[in-house]
Amino acid sequence: MKPADVLVLNNIGGGFDILVKRLPNPHETIMMKHMHLTEDLAKGGNVAVALARLGISCAIIGKIGDDEAGRRDLDWMQAAGVDTSEVLVSSDVATGQGIGIIADNGDNILITGESSSEKLTWEEVQAAMLRRRGAGYFITGLEVRMPLVLRAAQLAKQLGMRVMFNPSPVPEGGLPAPLYYVDDFFVNEVEAQLLLGLPAAEVGDTFDARGVCEALRARYQPTRVFLTLGAKGSYCLDGQHFFFTPPVPVTAVDSCGAGDGYLAAVAANLVWGRPLPEACRWAAGYSAYAVTQRECLPGYADRATVEAFLSAHSV
Repeated sequence: MKPADVLVLNNIGGGFDILVKRLPNPHETIMMKHMHLTEDLAKGGNVAVALARLGISCAIIGKIGDDEAGRRDLDWMQAAGVDTSEVLVSSDVATGQGIGIIADNGDNILITGESSSEKLTWEEVQAAMLRRRGAGYFITGLEVRMPLVLRAAQLAKQLGMRVMFNPSPVPEGGLPAPLYYVDDFFVNEVEAQLLLGLPAAEVGDTFDARGVCEALRARYQPTRVFLTLGAKGSYCLDGQHFFFTPPVPVTAVDSCGAGDGYLAAVAANLVWGRPLPEACRWAAGYSAYAVTQRECLPGYADRATVEAFLSAHSV
């Protein structure tokens, strides 16, 4: 079996988008504009499709139901070039579904459903990882059971893979620490707030980005911390090197999946051998392009499209 560049372990699912003029306030009733089936594969499928469309050899570990949604998800991943031979199809589970509430300005609320990949066993994951031991990068997150994910991340490290981790959705009880086997720790501002117990008011234009990154690294001990702030840009803490990547100005129509795309774009650039600041600059452009498109999968462009977009925006 030819080794993949990247091995992904996370949920594969889908769901529906509800379009609204603006997001509701607590206890407020608003009218929706439209609801439809969305081209979204949950975090695992999204990252895998984004990587494959960039020309990165990518395999995904997951479990889906023997149902219409699962077959649709497989079709979408395979059409993008994702290796789905490690995706288990089971009649004992239903493919996970979720709901995205999308405002006219691109802001969103995401409600994820039960993940069929939560039914993965350690024996299933371990066997798949051993078959894929030649992969250079391992990307995972918490739409699969946390104990299994963290055990898999440790195995990936032992197998010589670089471990890239997005702790989303953030568990109510927090994360165990340290996570010394994680190389690249990706969070957005809300995830950082929840992990560090910061008041919501401290997450915004004036909060101390370096302090947040240093606090995350001190608590969880990854090698690098990536903090994404949407239209406010992103930060990376790598050793003593801390740098800011400015956003690419665009008019956002749908920010769903932008973080998944950013992670995938950083990973792709590392596979291509680019320096980290260049990887972050390119990923910022990639996610900027993604938010100009409706729904997740249409926003995950191929390499030539992203390069043209970056050139047009002088990035």
